[in-house]
Amino acid sequence: MTDNATDKDAADTRGARGRRHRRWRLAAALGLTAVLAGGGIAALRTSGPPASDAPEPAAAVATHSGRLTAGEAREASRIAIDAATRPGPAKDRQRAPQKSDGERNAAGGSGAEPLDTRRPTRATSGSSASDSRAEVQLYDYASDTLITRVVDLRSKKVLDSARRHGVQPPPTLAEAREAVKVILADRRLGPGMRESYAAQTGKRLASPAQLRLQSMSFLGSRAKGVDGARKVSRCGEHRCVQLFVRIPGGKWIDTSRIVIDLSARRAAVIGL
Repeated sequence: MTDNATDKDAADTRGARGRRHRRWRLAAALGLTAVLAGGGIAALRTSGPPASDAPEPAAAVATHSGRLTAGEAREASRIAIDAATRPGPAKDRQRAPQKSDGERNAAGGSGAEPLDTRRPTRATSGSSASDSRAEVQLYDYASDTLITRVVDLRSKKVLDSARRHGVQPPPTLAEAREAVKVILADRRLGPGMRESYAAQTGKRLASPAQLRLQSMSFLGSRAKGVDGARKVSRCGEHRCVQLFVRIPGGKWIDTSRIVIDLSARRAAVIGL
């Protein structure tokens, strides 16, 4: 009887340990999930979606109110950009003053800068009118306005167009790369970025595509009370960004105090 009791006690002890171990593993897994989720949210809030040199995956095939395909998104952007160079039935609502040379992109070329393309929300659940429509967000560097155009992919026409001033969505990878070009062209800042890259890679920095980039829009109000705030006071009215630059497989290049005004094509150092 004593032996049986001892065996039962040992079995109970092992069972209790097993239950505690399983509870610990579950708690640890939940804790790790929470940490990762919290970190992801924090990263998105501070620096926007991570940039990558890898090609973007194709969007899912569009069905009714589903996502646009990659081909549809490209075509919608083309229609929206080309709309500024030809007359059409749609009129810009809340139109901002235009420069005589038309809409411009981040690089200074003709046509506004594409930011985002999506399928608009249906007006009524029973209608299929929105199936061929796409909503395109563009930024016009000539007038510093955010443009939203609704295009019809079948007719290749712009159905509606609106402008807003002082609205700054997150920068795209193309804009982040333009910001690097502005830094590299700066006589004070360019040499330092090139030297940092060369010191870690032994190679010459010739293109922004050699860097891993994250970026965020910058508003002049964030620099209140900071040294150099006056140099970035037009950010918000202008398209300004901050960069977070990493060498692939290496360390970060510190650009945290640099604000790049893409509208004016100049960089400023603040907080020193």
